[in-house]
Amino acid sequence: MLSKEIGSPLGWDTDLPFAGLAGNDFLAALTFRVPASGLPGGIKNVIRQATFSSGTSGLTVNWQWGAAVYSNFSADYNSLGVKPVDDNKASQFQNSDHAGTPENFKPFVIGGARGGGGSNFTGSYSGTGSCALTRQLTTSLTVSQDD
Repeated sequence: MLSKEIGSPLGWDTDLPFAGLAGNDFLAALTFRVPASGLPGGIKNVIRQATFSSGTSGLTVNWQWGAAVYSNFSADYNSLGVKPVDDNKASQFQNSDHAGTPENFKPFVIGGARGGGGSNFTGSYSGTGSCALTRQLTTSLTVSQDD
């Protein structure tokens, strides 16, 4: 199993097989309550940072991000029912939704952020970030993506 654990404050822990899944795998997410006054359009230079580690060299990690808006949501991540993979046979959510879809809140998706609502539960994906992991004295690599 490939275990990806995102530490405090998110606490996501997703265990996936090394191979055999179709599509993308969910890594992590966060909820953000938008102020009642909204946010200004055209926000730039948002930085996401993550640390990837492996005891095996030669691995490449690719990632993308998306953002969707919900009229009703929960800060209790366990209540969201997040789909862990795109694969429509590899989780309890046997559908064609994207990895990261909060299955228990799908009726509340609306247009905004990077999504148009409807059946776009994760928003459109960003460009792909990538890093190659090398095995050295330290097996971690911290990367940042600025969009």
